[in-house]
Amino acid sequence: MDPVRIGVVGCGAIGQAHLSVWKDIEGARIGAVCDAIMDRARETAAEYGCEAFSDVGEMVRSGVIDAVDICTPSGLHARQGLVAADAGLHVLCEKPLDVHADRARELVEACERRGLVLSCVLQRRTYRGPRLVTEACRTGRLGRLLSCSAYIKWWRDQSYYDSSRWRGTWELDGGVLANQALHALDHLIWMAGRVTRVEYAVAETQAHRMEAEDFLMAVVRFECGARGVIEATTCCNPPLCTRIEVFGTEGSAAFDDAAVVHFGYGGADHTDEVSEAEAKLGGRAEAMAISLQGHANIAADFVGAIREGRQPIVTGRDALASVEALRDIYAAAGVGVAA
Repeated sequence: MDPVRIGVVGCGAIGQAHLSVWKDIEGARIGAVCDAIMDRARETAAEYGCEAFSDVGEMVRSGVIDAVDICTPSGLHARQGLVAADAGLHVLCEKPLDVHADRARELVEACERRGLVLSCVLQRRTYRGPRLVTEACRTGRLGRLLSCSAYIKWWRDQSYYDSSRWRGTWELDGGVLANQALHALDHLIWMAGRVTRVEYAVAETQAHRMEAEDFLMAVVRFECGARGVIEATTCCNPPLCTRIEVFGTEGSAAFDDAAVVHFGYGGADHTDEVSEAEAKLGGRAEAMAISLQGHANIAADFVGAIREGRQPIVTGRDALASVEALRDIYAAAGVGVAA
């Protein structure tokens, strides 16, 4: 079977990280790169032995790729994904699927109509520990879920937001919830179902010069009936790990980053059965100080879904749920693109 030819859109920091992953994915080949800065695209293409483009439309119509991996600012994801889908190409997006829920939904529906694989880099869903805890939540081993909460207390200095004009803007990035806390929000939704109501939300800019929020607190209700607290900031220095806690009438679980540090039900401790060292994700203080194992898991699954004609681990609908939650939480706080 021929390899899936990947076109990476965006040759900045996250695009370079994705490229370093793609070169080792079985069944895939880097076919092209695209960047608005043509010199950067050419330099990257020379390193990976592929074609260079400065226009997404030109790349997807070139015939040299079968799928795109979108690594541009978040507010461009869906529009660029739609260009690829219109050309009949499969789509992988860095998280989030977009910061605009209407655009994200349009991309999901376009890929569904065309029978294309659409996935998103929500890599917590690939780790064994979180998968087993989520299964326990969904099969009732924790009883009726009562609470599902996340605490993301990270640090970014001002130079991070100053490094690119799009960072911290409502149109292209969003604030701490849309960027740094998105994985934790997705994790909650994965365990407890969609956010069906936002009961309280406040979003403020406390310590940085930026348009969007660097501090957010919200109380939400999930599809399963559980409530949850979300506290997210990039003002905590030194930063703390991401803490996720879930409990029901029959059990409870807790995560530090994506590592299971507590898992109990039925009167017994089951933590040792689900713990795994690889789930230390990083990124608390430095944006690119992250493990790429989860990215590799997502990339390999994306290729497998294309070649095997199946759904990926993270579907477009999965990714859409967190974008719709972003919209609703920001709206409740009176900020953001929905304000």
